[in-house]
Amino acid sequence: MGLRRGEGEGRLRWHDHVPAWLRILHRSHPSVRLVVHSDRMVGAEVLKLAFTISSYRLCDFVHLGLKQLRKLSPDSPILVSDDVSAESPGIRSHASQHCAQYLPTRVRKGHFSGDFQSLVNGLVFAQSQGADVAVKVSQRFIFRRPESIEVLRKVFENPEILMVTPGQPKQVNGHNRAAQGFAQFTTLSDVVALRVSAISPEELLHTYRKRLLTDKAPWGSFLEVLVNDLHGRFGEKSLRLDELTNPQPDPWFLRRYQHSPEDYRKLAGEHGFGGEFYCGAWAAKEGRHYLCRPRVV
Repeated sequence: MGLRRGEGEGRLRWHDHVPAWLRILHRSHPSVRLVVHSDRMVGAEVLKLAFTISSYRLCDFVHLGLKQLRKLSPDSPILVSDDVSAESPGIRSHASQHCAQYLPTRVRKGHFSGDFQSLVNGLVFAQSQGADVAVKVSQRFIFRRPESIEVLRKVFENPEILMVTPGQPKQVNGHNRAAQGFAQFTTLSDVVALRVSAISPEELLHTYRKRLLTDKAPWGSFLEVLVNDLHGRFGEKSLRLDELTNPQPDPWFLRRYQHSPEDYRKLAGEHGFGGEFYCGAWAAKEGRHYLCRPRVV
């Protein structure tokens, strides 16, 4: 046991088994609080992140994303927010195998609506888990290296920061219109990290509904546009991180229009499985069944 109670109520004294590095940390940085459960030292209190994977149809991406989150942030709660499809039973199974909660929609919502629903679900989930920060991740964004999550923890150590997202990408693979379109966005929405105190789920829902009813531009329903609005609302209390925008030589993350199916397969192979990693556009994959712009009801 790390700590044992002294004779007086609330008095604690170090036990010989407390790691030396933790004693040094506490002496040199008294502001780092120590979390004690019963008579046991757990360690220095750290920022709690809750992850939500926004999913639809792509079982192998969800499987890989869950594997990586459990590897890189094993104690973080995870929700899989799934836009229901024929592949949902497989996605549910992967969630269960990785001790993640699973929440499907009642009916198919569509591309933008499903992703936005995951953002709202992620905020509610983070609050229910007592987390400090809700991290919504699109299914084809994969945290590859520890630094991709450590950078979030580091930034949110500043209590003034309310939101973190990627910014405008400089590198986009492919010459088709869909892929190149992402290079025009000043904000990407495949990773949205929100401090739970920044905005309520109800206000987030109201903000998007208002945008859908008032902005008739073709891009008005894009989640990237909503997230850009939030950057404007939070001002200097929000950040666009280049570390989550443009790939490093040894990539911290995988993103579908910056990496290839082979990159995903190679990472999946490290976990002992293969699969199909489609990196094309949804409109091409779904054809006439593609649901894009949401409808307010």
